[in-house]
Amino acid sequence: MMQKYQQLMDRLDARTQECDVLHDTDMVLQHGPVIWKARSFAGTPHFYPVYKFEDLYSHSLLALILQKRSLVLNEKVLALANTPGFACVMSNEILDREITRVGGPHGCGYSITDVSDFAQCIATALCEDMARIEGANPGYTNVILCGGSDSLNLLLLPWKNPVIAISAEPNFEHVQKFVAQNDLNIPVKKLEDEFDANELEDEVLECCCRVDLAHWRWGAGLRRLARDMGHKLVYWKGQAGDLYMSTTWKAYMHPIRPAQRLVRRVYRKTSSYMPQAIARSIGHLLQPSVVQASWNRTASLQGSHMGFIREIADCLTVSAYHGPAVMKVWAQADLASVAQTDMRPLVGRILLGRDVIYPTQNPAPGPSQFRVGLSSPERFLSALKQTGIAIR
Repeated sequence: MMQKYQQLMDRLDARTQECDVLHDTDMVLQHGPVIWKARSFAGTPHFYPVYKFEDLYSHSLLALILQKRSLVLNEKVLALANTPGFACVMSNEILDREITRVGGPHGCGYSITDVSDFAQCIATALCEDMARIEGANPGYTNVILCGGSDSLNLLLLPWKNPVIAISAEPNFEHVQKFVAQNDLNIPVKKLEDEFDANELEDEVLECCCRVDLAHWRWGAGLRRLARDMGHKLVYWKGQAGDLYMSTTWKAYMHPIRPAQRLVRRVYRKTSSYMPQAIARSIGHLLQPSVVQASWNRTASLQGSHMGFIREIADCLTVSAYHGPAVMKVWAQADLASVAQTDMRPLVGRILLGRDVIYPTQNPAPGPSQFRVGLSSPERFLSALKQTGIAIR
């Protein structure tokens, strides 16, 4: 293990980049540096993980722990990770008390109030962010992780670089059918949740007790595919688009408070029958807490997964719904006016130029059974001790 630790340190030394000002968008344009050393940081990332220790920044929490050669334990996070039913810590809850996560909730501008305008803005922003990533990575293959409507709509973007879709059960057949029914010239490959004991140890370390690893599936398969492609690929995910483009936002909150959750669920079911002015007023009261919950939970459970895949697969990994152009749209949206129904078919129609045929089912994959219990603090600390890192 000490030899492996030295290999990790050599990698960090070789892939540390110095700059005067580090912009949050710089970190997600190309894959290369693991750590940035910067005098200042510009931007307020809402989703993609950016961790900070002194003047060092990284999308990998583990990288900063290794670089500073010590872990100053946050006992609160240890206790949370040991809680029955644990899913994830909140974004600002970090295992190391000397490291912080940069960013926070985005704003609520309420200026986009027309459904058609909202759909057009989303489609335009998706294309803009996609083109920016493609332009920075010419010749790379776009690998789209597909399941439900959020990610399926990504297959409709006007890609210039090669594109393949990958999907796992129980959605693989639905993705194949979507591509065929909509006459998309995109190959679909099957992704398996492969078991590899050696790679699981890497996942335990990279996770740093942030989530229950049973929810972060397919690590070995994603790593193998990246190796097979010489790491000249970009993994794309359609993370959390439904939060802004459907009625999901109406009942979304974190942490969960049962009484408030009940009120939100009632609002979700009844708001379409309310007078528009009343429904919109209630929505305006809820939206800031929805955005806060997105930072608390979505950025932790799904956003952190971007940095996790990036490290274990050694390739750029991004969420199409959290690029800079799309984030501007979310920050301007009046959800009570524009997200009263599922907007994704309308966005798809704009992207494809005609009606899109979607699967009638979207079954969710179950937890990865062989990863259950892997993210326990005991297992992580045991693995970290073997690297020689001091734990205080």
